[in-house]
Amino acid sequence: MKFNSRIVAGASALALCLTAGNAAGMGKKFGAPTEGMSVEEYQSLVFLDPQNTVRMDWDAVRGMEGYFLIDNQGEPTVSVVDYHKGETIRKLDMGETGNHHLWVIPGARYVWSSQRYESDTFWTIDLATMEVVDKFPLSMGDKKIIAPLHIGFAYTQPLAVVGNILDKENGYLTLMSTATRRPVEVIEISCHGARDAMFTLDDSKIFTSCQQEPRGMAVVDVASRNEIKMVEIPGGRAGAMTPDGKYFMVAGKGVIAVFDTETTELVKNIEVPGGGGNITCLADSSKCYGGLRKAEAVAVLDMSDLTLAKVIETGPDANRLYLNPANPRYGLFANEGGKSDIVTIIDTQEDVAVKNIFTGLGPHNIAYNPEGTRAAVTTKKEPVATLIDTSSADPMDWDVVTTDLAAGIQNNGVRWVPRPEALAKVLN
Repeated sequence: MKFNSRIVAGASALALCLTAGNAAGMGKKFGAPTEGMSVEEYQSLVFLDPQNTVRMDWDAVRGMEGYFLIDNQGEPTVSVVDYHKGETIRKLDMGETGNHHLWVIPGARYVWSSQRYESDTFWTIDLATMEVVDKFPLSMGDKKIIAPLHIGFAYTQPLAVVGNILDKENGYLTLMSTATRRPVEVIEISCHGARDAMFTLDDSKIFTSCQQEPRGMAVVDVASRNEIKMVEIPGGRAGAMTPDGKYFMVAGKGVIAVFDTETTELVKNIEVPGGGGNITCLADSSKCYGGLRKAEAVAVLDMSDLTLAKVIETGPDANRLYLNPANPRYGLFANEGGKSDIVTIIDTQEDVAVKNIFTGLGPHNIAYNPEGTRAAVTTKKEPVATLIDTSSADPMDWDVVTTDLAAGIQNNGVRWVPRPEALAKVLN
């Protein structure tokens, strides 16, 4: 095992200090959403999913003991990683392959694992017991769902939405109840292979990118469940919403298309080299960072005037920036190419690449613990994952703890979750 014992020893000491903080006092509630709950009750729940959700309540969980969960798509298991020890302590049996990404349902009692293969299977993990408690299909009636991958959570009600990324013939958005943890309705849209679906902040509309032809962007009215419009975007792939909810963006071929979420109109096509990667924005929505996969770089977008401010060279299949929740000036950028073994530290104040850190092959998804002291990096081309020490205020000191976290082939999604014993203390 490639292992840095000095770093782990320091982490254990730091962890003892951090547990003195009590996350339950931060005003957010833990527990499963319920049917019929009020907007106020729903919005009081802790939100912990950063991938396609604007809201992230990291302050509510700082000081809680937790684990990293890693989806091992081809095995099929989920690795439970103790990041203080720097090792996988057990694996959850998923029963069949395809589990790709993990999504923390608001309230942080349950986690969904979504599907990457040509199947419609979803899984539910109960974080109170750290066990798989449900496996269910998403297809409804004559609408067969293929590869429901990325989930967006509503902001005012117990609702979620997911697409069908591998379907070349149909565009479907499946609405799911986060209270029953089951599908509710399938909505047909005009572009195929819906990828990154997410709600506007008032939950009035759903915007989604579509990865299959005709590629582009579709908008659905939530109340009527009807498509409002569809716009074709050549090479359309990843979608993202700014944290202030003002814009929805789609990464296409040579452009990042920016749409006004109120009017649904295209505001601007920002020309970029390459394109197609995932987009991450700063919390104040002042800048966004788009992966430029073929250009092996990241685009820095100035959102005040919707211009390309800078291009930062990174690495093969440059895909996504993951900001440290406790030190958001810096983030790890995943260069997920099959022959790539680096993540790049990006300084979002100076907009420069600070340092490359060597991981396993194909770094894909990255998650931090709430204190920002550890980052788990999935490496989809190896049966192991990487743990990085990100505790220093100086990113030049960030370093690998181990590249041998026991995972599985095609380990892809990773999330931080509270430990069962920590969750038991705060469940409402």
